[in-house]
Amino acid sequence: MFVESEEKLRRKLFDLLQNVALIKDPEDPRKFYPRFNVEDTTGFMDLEQHSQNVLKRLYYDYYFHRQEGLWRDNAFKTLPVLLNSSDMLACGEDLGLIPSCVHPVMQELGLVGLRIQRMPSEPDLEFDIPSQYNYMTVCAPSCHDCSTLRAWWEEDEERRHRFFQAVMGSDELPPDQCTPEIVHFVLRQHVEAPSMWSIFPLQDLLALKEDYTTRPAVEETINDPTNPKHYWRYRVHVTMGSLLNDKDLTKTIKDLVRGSGRFYP
Repeated sequence: MFVESEEKLRRKLFDLLQNVALIKDPEDPRKFYPRFNVEDTTGFMDLEQHSQNVLKRLYYDYYFHRQEGLWRDNAFKTLPVLLNSSDMLACGEDLGLIPSCVHPVMQELGLVGLRIQRMPSEPDLEFDIPSQYNYMTVCAPSCHDCSTLRAWWEEDEERRHRFFQAVMGSDELPPDQCTPEIVHFVLRQHVEAPSMWSIFPLQDLLALKEDYTTRPAVEETINDPTNPKHYWRYRVHVTMGSLLNDKDLTKTIKDLVRGSGRFYP
């Protein structure tokens, strides 16, 4: 009990240290910077409305306007050097909260973008539509930094219902488990997308067959960026030899590739 109470106290002290609306400049004590997500701090919430509006205006100007030119200039200094240093095809991870200059810079430099269906590129969408991706993209249903397709499906009942209805076009109740049929539908969406590359984590490919979905889906996540103690410990639970000998699985994957027009004999 003492250890638990000590841990709770430590967490609360850390929360108190982090709960700062303005961060002092280490070189000039007269200057301050708004912390990211300043609106979530209790210090901000305790301010009266006028002060909140002023601080919010400074916050958005600092993070989303004033530094755009700096981001763009640095991109044109560093990215061409990186692109010219190798024959490898470079892909930019343009997901989540990014400066508004990112997509124009990538387009100008010919950089391929990344598309994950559950992380829509349009703010008014909950799920991306792979058939609407442009050619200069890599599309995937999941990646190393998020849960697998099967785990994502099982995480949120209401969300999978919305996906089942909006993306798969069904008014029925979706199954609790991500069945091979659902996986096949999602993978077919991606392999038939106009994207230059359609890449799948091995876990999502194995989910095409029930034989490989016996262990809990949450154990198949490679990396959880929100958890500093989550390590890259994922290991395939079957041998490569058995996968190569699984004619049913390899045929299913081959049929997906051939049916999409991506197969070049």
